[in-house]
This record gives sequence, C-alpha cells and structure tokens, in this order.
Amino acid sequence: MNDWIIISIVALYVLLVCTVSVILYKKNKITKRTARMLVHLFSGLSIISLFFAGNKWIYFMASALITLIVFLSRKSTPLLKHLFHSIGEEQELIYLQGPFLYCISITYLIVFSIITDNNIIPLVSTLILVLSDPLAAFIGRRYGKSKFLILDNNRTIEGSLAMLVSNIIIISLFYGLGMKAIAISFIISIVEIISPSKVDDFTLPLSASILLISY
Repeated sequence: MNDWIIISIVALYVLLVCTVSVILYKKNKITKRTARMLVHLFSGLSIISLFFAGNKWIYFMASALITLIVFLSRKSTPLLKHLFHSIGEEQELIYLQGPFLYCISITYLIVFSIITDNNIIPLVSTLILVLSDPLAAFIGRRYGKSKFLILDNNRTIEGSLAMLVSNIIIISLFYGLGMKAIAISFIISIVEIISPSKVDDFTLPLSASILLISY
C-alpha cells in the first residue's frame, strides 16, 4: 500500500481518537483522566503502521508534525485549545507536557526502527507505554496502599507490581518467557518507579528499546 495512503489513514485514526475523547469529555460522559487515558492508549497503536511502511522517513515527518501540534496545544490556541482543556492536567499550565513527551517517544521509536531496521522492538516498547503504564497507574490509584518510603512520588508497590507483570506478559508474547524477559521487565519497572510521572512517557519506551536490543 502507498505510504501516503497509510499515513492518511493513521492521521485520520489519531484525529478520530482525539476528537472522540474530547467530545465525550465535553458531554460529561467521561472524566478528563479517562479522556487522557483513551488518547494515551489508542494513539500509540499507530506504531503498527511501521510494519507496512516503505519509506519510514515519511512516518517520521508525520510523527514530528503531530508532536509539534501537541506542543502548540495551549489554552488559547484555535481548535487545539479543546484538546488542551479536555486532557490537560492541573500542573500542565502552558502546554501538554505528558502528551508531548509521549509524541516524542513515538517519534524516537520510528527513528529507532529506521536505524535498526527493527519493527518489533518499537512495537513492544509502545505496548509497554500504552498498556503497562496506564495499568500501573490504575492499580496504584485503586488498590495502592504501600508507597516507596525512600521516594517522594506517588508510586505504589501494588502499581509497580502490575507494571512488572504486564511487562513480562508483553515481552514474553514476542520473545518467549525466560529469565531475560523477566530481568528486562524488572529493570523497566524500576525505571518507571524512579521516573517523575510526566517524564515516564519518554523514559519507559527509551529504556525498553535499549534493553530489548540484547534480544
């Protein structure tokens, strides 16, 4: 399939995900946290398009453009302000810091795919970002009671265990269950524990992609 056709489909898909999330939030059908989670979960799955790519640099340019658009999403930016108000968090006073780093991560993984000619590692790294990270946050908020005493953040042991189990499952699906999969999953979970909540949108896929090179 022509790369430009695939890019158009991906762009429409991401636009649809964001639009639906914004509309549901504005109609009070979902909370801002849920709207953000929907965008976080489904947008990253566009990385699957790399498996059909011919010229991956076109995908890099498209991802870089989306990253720029997210960065420009401010309180008063025409049209984009709706995205800011629908998924922005209180501490994101100027721009969507978390989603911006999320887009940086996807762009980085596309470059990683180009350099290494490997699509599996970017896919696994993205799945850890869009599945393990939200699962850890959900379990931590819902069931987390034991915080890490030496860390001044909101990470909980319960949430981190959920991250670890999810990482093991995801990595094992592609590489098989073994000590290496468990070890890499554990290290990625440690990275999540020590990373600030906004920065982990970048540190998780970065650490995952580097560690998975050993496979």
